[in-house]
Amino acid sequence: MSEAECPLKKNIYQVDSAYAWVVAFSSLGLATIGSGIFYLVAIAIVPQVTELGISSESASLPYGAAMVGMGIGGILMGWLADKKGPFGPAIVGSLSIAAGCYLISEIRDFNVIVIVYGLLLGALGNAALVAPLLSNTMLWFKERRGIASAVVGAGNALGGAVWPPILFWWNAQYGFSSCYRAFAIFALITMIPMCFLLRENRPPESVESVTANDGKAQIKSLVVPAHLFVCLLCVAVVGCCIAMSMPMVHLPNYAKSIGFSIEEGAILLSALMTSSVIARIIWGFICDRIGGLKNLFTASSLQAIGLIGLTISDGLAYLYLAGIIFGIGFGGILPCYPVILREYLPAEGLGFKVGLVVFFGAVGMALGPEIAGRIYALLNNYSTGFLAGITANIINLTIIGCIIKFGFKRGRLEQAFN
Repeated sequence: MSEAECPLKKNIYQVDSAYAWVVAFSSLGLATIGSGIFYLVAIAIVPQVTELGISSESASLPYGAAMVGMGIGGILMGWLADKKGPFGPAIVGSLSIAAGCYLISEIRDFNVIVIVYGLLLGALGNAALVAPLLSNTMLWFKERRGIASAVVGAGNALGGAVWPPILFWWNAQYGFSSCYRAFAIFALITMIPMCFLLRENRPPESVESVTANDGKAQIKSLVVPAHLFVCLLCVAVVGCCIAMSMPMVHLPNYAKSIGFSIEEGAILLSALMTSSVIARIIWGFICDRIGGLKNLFTASSLQAIGLIGLTISDGLAYLYLAGIIFGIGFGGILPCYPVILREYLPAEGLGFKVGLVVFFGAVGMALGPEIAGRIYALLNNYSTGFLAGITANIINLTIIGCIIKFGFKRGRLEQAFN
């Protein structure tokens, strides 16, 4: 029976339908499970140093390899999602995560573990669960894009709240090899069914460009060419993610360096991540009200204020306040990018564009901890490194502010694609 002969199916599978939320929450589930591979690195550092005889500095290499792989693979997976839809990339990503974790549980060569992280868990695994899922979700929404993007984008932060206690407990009871093996089995039996919820083709309305929007008066046209708009976003996201990643990696050690215990620093990081999860949905509502660019500028400003606070605070209460402000700001940033790209550019090729922004975001996420760590090694303090992150965030704010101020004019959007 054709779609014309089946009005029920036509009503179910359309923009802003109930099925659109099935897509969003299935994507959230996949992203939350996929993020577990980054927390597996954390629980495996000590046993790998002991059992495999590697240095503590080298033990974090799998994280870096996964980030680089995810960035590079995100472009390919985003392009593939544009051509074939999200189902194929999601299946590839789920199987790659399960296979990669199982292989690591059996491997005792650390160099091979790094390769597996970069290729299976990064380029083929998590890369398939970021750009394809975010871009696909945007195609299913018109009225609630901000909230939908926030739901999907909450996966990593939610994973940060869920996975560490589970994985640390399992590692303490059964060892890191068993932890990877159990995670592989769990990923296989939970992620594959979620992938099948993404099988329905995108709704016909999603292929329309924003020029054929519903005629809302606030639609603006880009003064700059579309490719320059995307390039500016990519440069801005590097600066934003440099600042974002520094506390996420170094906050416990930073707390220790200024006189607190590393456990207090870990609790501070947990408070930061928790505030990010809670704030993310609120930012989604705000994004639907004021638009992606203004939302990004506001959230990035709060992130900068929080990082400044962390740099100058000397009391634990002030550190908590600064960390929560940072987390609230950070929570509103990442979901903005797919919304912005969907608001101002055609739906065609959206996955590739989101993948490109994800790639540059991954570059920033990899650079931030490295910059802060090297500055600490040279100067024996984290404050100077955090000041470098603040500078990078100011560059991000300058670019976004200039786009908001000078990048648009009232009218139709055709000029954006000349």
